[in-house]
This record gives sequence, structure tokens and C-alpha cells, in this order.
Amino acid sequence: MGSKNQFLYAKHVLKGMSGRILEVGSKNYGNTEPFRDLFPGQDYVGLDMSAGDGVEVVGDLSTGTAGLPHASFDLVIMCSVMEHCPKPWKLAENIQTLLSPRGALYSCHPWVWRYHKYPDDYFRFSPPAIKSLFDSLKYWTPPLYATYLTGEFYDFHADEGIDNKLAYFDAQGRKFLPYLETIMLGARDESFIERARSRMKER
Repeated sequence: MGSKNQFLYAKHVLKGMSGRILEVGSKNYGNTEPFRDLFPGQDYVGLDMSAGDGVEVVGDLSTGTAGLPHASFDLVIMCSVMEHCPKPWKLAENIQTLLSPRGALYSCHPWVWRYHKYPDDYFRFSPPAIKSLFDSLKYWTPPLYATYLTGEFYDFHADEGIDNKLAYFDAQGRKFLPYLETIMLGARDESFIERARSRMKER
């Protein structure tokens, strides 16, 4: 389940995606967007640490692969999950184990955000951090920052200092950055990313 901007980007860039799909953090709490709706008729597996609506498999990918078949998923969707994992490098390792040889990852996580427990809150991720964790994915679309405003994205690839340029100073001189999340799409297959890049140009 994802935020409006995570969903909007996926709806555009993953349009027409087919294959076996795994969503990590799929439980429906009633206040997020359902990625499953973007892939009607596909083999879609929802995984979460607790049972509920939208969950087929209960498991923790930071401790193993939850009994899922290795190298079998063509797309893994993981949004607003990794910051809540105390060992995200283990989570990343297991996700890469589950990806097929031509698999792709759609990954969205906070860069600037408040502390928020679920069940706790550990990390923030820049685009280079995500690439370093998922080092078997050699091809990436240009990373974006998304703000809290629906439909507002900024191109990190074009300007790595864009977060600082969005800063606000109050009357006392305190500096504030807006809420920003990273929007990342990486793959083992260059042709997958080329198709995604073409869709990005249509935005």
C-alpha cells in the first residue's frame, strides 16, 4: 500500500507490466493506495508482517524469504517499509534473492520525514543509499523526490541539491526542509528500464 504520489508514479511508469508481482508491506489499513489495482489479472502476492486485508503471506523478509520461491518475482513493490526495518541490508539481500533474473524493484522511502513508529523508525534513504543496498540491480530510472503535495515530483538526478533549495527559514532563522520521499525504479534488465524511461518522458 502506498501514498498518492507513490501510486501515481507506479500507475504511469509500470503501466502494462505483466508477470509475477510481490508487494512487501501490503496490508490495507484503509488510508493508502492499493497497488494491486494496477495489475488486474496478474499473479500478485501481498506480504506483510501481520495478517489482514491484502495479505497472502505473513513474514519478515529481514529474517529470511518467508517460504517464497527464489528467483521467481518479476517485480517487487516496496513502499514506506525499509525505514521501519532495523536491518535493511538483510531485507535488501532477501528481496534480491526473490527477484527473477530479469526482475525489477519499485522502491519508495522517506528522505526527510518525521519520526513515525511501525513498529519503530530507524533510517532515511537517499537515492544513492537505495542503489548501494540493491547492488544487483544495474539499471535505474532517474531517481525522484516526491513531496507531500499530490503530483509534485523533483528530479534528484538533475539536481542533487534540490532538497536544500526547497528549504524554508522562519523569522528566527530556523531552516526547515519539506517532507520528501525517494521514488526509485531499478532492474536487472536494461530493456525494462528503457521502457520505463520512455513512459517517464510522457509525463
